[in-house]
Amino acid sequence: MRKFGILLILLLSAFVLICGCTENNNPVSNSEVNSAAATTAAVTAVATETPAVTVPAVTEMPSVDVKVTAKEVADSIKSSLLSLEASAKKCANAVAKYGISGDETLRAIKGSLNDNAGIVSITVLDPNFIVLSAEPSQYGYLLGRDFSEGIAGGRTNIRTPLLSKSYTFVEGFLGISQIYPITGNDGDIIGYVDIGYQPRSVIAPNVHNLIADTPYNVWIIETDGTNIFDTSSSEIGNNVLTGELYQDKKLHEFMSTIAKKKTGSGQYTFRDYKTGNVINKNAEWATVDYGGSEWRVVLTSPAD
Repeated sequence: MRKFGILLILLLSAFVLICGCTENNNPVSNSEVNSAAATTAAVTAVATETPAVTVPAVTEMPSVDVKVTAKEVADSIKSSLLSLEASAKKCANAVAKYGISGDETLRAIKGSLNDNAGIVSITVLDPNFIVLSAEPSQYGYLLGRDFSEGIAGGRTNIRTPLLSKSYTFVEGFLGISQIYPITGNDGDIIGYVDIGYQPRSVIAPNVHNLIADTPYNVWIIETDGTNIFDTSSSEIGNNVLTGELYQDKKLHEFMSTIAKKKTGSGQYTFRDYKTGNVINKNAEWATVDYGGSEWRVVLTSPAD
């Protein structure tokens, strides 16, 4: 009986121990569960977040000082005049070979008009500079006109390419004529091809290709002071020797020097008539020497 009691006690103790090993003695509250879930989510978020990328600061490229010379501009313009001369020569050769009204002549003239956007008109003149034909057709009203004074300046029997003095076209703008002689089989001058254009239409592409995005400006005068091109277009047609805006003594002297000398450099001051501000400019000039005429090409920039 005593052994049975001891055995019963041992069995009860073992049962209690077994129950204790399978029971959760520290139950977790709902708030603790939620907190644990939040912590897990936060950890997951940190683990999957894309690392920040550091972008290096972008700095502007340093400005480049572009050096342009007046001679470069003059040479570029001269090349355009030579290109126009080539077109005039092509037309002159066609007239000499096929006559004024020949199909090949008309084809050469229209081809030259298409190839040179700056050309306003192409006329064929007789030896006395009387207009015999004109293209495009809207310039038919020029037939019979005498161009001996306005274009040729009274000269006759011209055997080399000629660049006229600027003059006012019928349309009212300042224009230039570029003349090429038509030579017959016997070597006599039988007429001329006259290519008419606005100087700015021919000059502007050359100038802007060279001075775009630079502090430079360009203006071009004939030796009598007439402005035939200016990056400030309102100045075209003004005369830097006789105009009221240029009568300051020092300014006038400087302009006179430019008109007289083929090349040079210096500094001048003028008052902007629009703003009243006094402006100092550096100037360098070169010359386009072509067809018996000279154009002074003046390159300017702000003075330091």
